[in-house]
Amino acid sequence: MDKDSMVVGQYKLSENYANHRLQQKRFVTSGGTLGAVDVGQGPALVLLHGVPTSSWLYRKMIPELQDDFRVIAIDLLGYGSSDKPSIAGTHYSASSQASYVQEVLSQMGVGDYHIVFHDMGGLVAWELINRDMENGNLIKSLTILNTIISKHGFDYPNIDKGLMAKAMARAYSNNVSSAAILKMTFKNMGLSSEHQLSERECYGYVAPMREGADKALYEFFTGFDDSRFADLEKNVNSLKRYKGQAQVLWGAKDKVLTVEQHPQLFKSLAVDESNITIYPENSHFLQEEIPLELVARIKAFLL
Repeated sequence: MDKDSMVVGQYKLSENYANHRLQQKRFVTSGGTLGAVDVGQGPALVLLHGVPTSSWLYRKMIPELQDDFRVIAIDLLGYGSSDKPSIAGTHYSASSQASYVQEVLSQMGVGDYHIVFHDMGGLVAWELINRDMENGNLIKSLTILNTIISKHGFDYPNIDKGLMAKAMARAYSNNVSSAAILKMTFKNMGLSSEHQLSERECYGYVAPMREGADKALYEFFTGFDDSRFADLEKNVNSLKRYKGQAQVLWGAKDKVLTVEQHPQLFKSLAVDESNITIYPENSHFLQEEIPLELVARIKAFLL
């Protein structure tokens, strides 16, 4: 399918998470079935979420992007409406998640594409970019939103595998505690009081967690060891070979992924100063705080 081909359907914003799911398509991959929004027309724009979110994170941006882009917002395995298998080990690794994304894009007939990524979605994106540089050069631009770049400046979950980690992961999926712990997570990661979610918007994050997301969360919480950081450093260093465009949009008040991450990124990736925007009064979830500003920046960058 040509990169500028039209996809039937338009995304309609709703505070009702069920309506978001009704607008998703389903794709069978080697890891399980993934849900994804696929709407609009124009160059393909792939949106990757982080933890503990899903494509729901981009719901306020999709309607404003779909007239200019084919917008593809994928729920990674273990999140959103995607399958949540209980298989342990590498099933939820960044490498595996990247493979599932590639399978979905292949089924969609996507050729060249632009990629927007956030939080843990960065781990998946670095994998995709490095594979692409070896075979294809299909990724034409990067939009980097408060994502994982290096160990330095990242308040990562330093939790050993075991009962404590399982209990922490299950708290997100428990019917009693999930809403409270998700609200606490958003607050701790810097979602300001003026951008508080409505109860229905919060439910859009809570509902998929209650469907068994603790498996993926457990792997994420317990996965930050020397090996993962070595792989991350290798992938980010490899960006020296990336030939496409890149922009950085970052909330300066992020308490988990701070601007101290940037030196490592800029050592490897050439980003023009005009394409670096630091929002001094915003934090981790820019998609909730300033979605229309992000849309404007993406359009100005790519169109």
